[in-house]
Amino acid sequence: MRPIPMLERAPDFSMNVAAPPEALVTVQDLKVQIGTDDGVVRAVDGVTFDVPRGRTLCLVGESGSGKSITGRALMNLLPPSGRIAGGRITYSGRSGEAIDIGALDPRGKQIRSLRGKEISLISQEPMAALSPVHTIGQQIVPVVRRHLGLSKREAEARAVEMLGRVGIPRPAERLGNYPFEFSGGMRQRVCIALALSCQPRLLIADEPTTALDVTTQANIIDLLQELQREDGLSILFITHDLGVVAEIADDVAVMYLGKIVERGTVDEIFADPRHPYTQALLKSVPRLGAGRNTRLAAIRGMVPSPFDRPTGCDFHPRCDLAIKGLCESEDPGTTMLGPRRDVRCVLQRNGGAGHA
Repeated sequence: MRPIPMLERAPDFSMNVAAPPEALVTVQDLKVQIGTDDGVVRAVDGVTFDVPRGRTLCLVGESGSGKSITGRALMNLLPPSGRIAGGRITYSGRSGEAIDIGALDPRGKQIRSLRGKEISLISQEPMAALSPVHTIGQQIVPVVRRHLGLSKREAEARAVEMLGRVGIPRPAERLGNYPFEFSGGMRQRVCIALALSCQPRLLIADEPTTALDVTTQANIIDLLQELQREDGLSILFITHDLGVVAEIADDVAVMYLGKIVERGTVDEIFADPRHPYTQALLKSVPRLGAGRNTRLAAIRGMVPSPFDRPTGCDFHPRCDLAIKGLCESEDPGTTMLGPRRDVRCVLQRNGGAGHA
């Protein structure tokens, strides 16, 4: 894993700024609402980002920050009580046309032709993603045949190849097994093979390595990076593991309570975090050589209930740098720090006076 940098001073990113990469998916002011018995939850509350072609964007944050719902919105694959309440998700199709995914019928032919073929999802719950009454082959082969137009024998060969690539032993034999015959980590690898079997252009990986041991995790990350180099795969990688982020990310977006609070390249975010939440996340990562008596830093408090959002800045009740009388009363808005670098914090409005 790439070590998390610890710098004494912030690097200068103002020189040699490269042209922004071309976006495969552009998300503008996306809002997702989910109806519950207690009211409407603003699960995603006006996020804006893009996933460039051939690059990996990591979406980072604590549980309940809205990462998974954001990923599923990109496929228009929300829970029955969920809906896209605002904003736009623009996908650049193979023929060059701009497709507004949010405007498509979630059960319609057009979005179903995109799911699995051009945009794939690796779920963080493999048992929920796989049918318990069908063999692995019965779940992979029809998808490959439908999207790639292969014969049954060719599709089976493709399925065996992908199972082998993700580390399933004796893949030809295991094609006839049911999900319950696999361990949790092996089921996750099957889900990864299924998601990659049709050579998608965008892969949404929702905590794909959580159930895997460290060695298998490294192998899966290497596989994703290899496919990215070979096929120009774009990846939206959803995780809370900053070690994985340091290894795989090109760009990082930090989410908190349904909003993106900081965005930038992986080097900018790790070496020069500007939002107090990002700084707190990085400080909470264990580091080798810290000493036996060094206490692990923790972010105080909990993510607020979506039914009891704080006024002003969402993070201010947990923020050690909050300014009394300002942070609890005023929405911080977005401060642009560069072409692809922004932060939602009042401390950054006047040259980053509160930067730590």
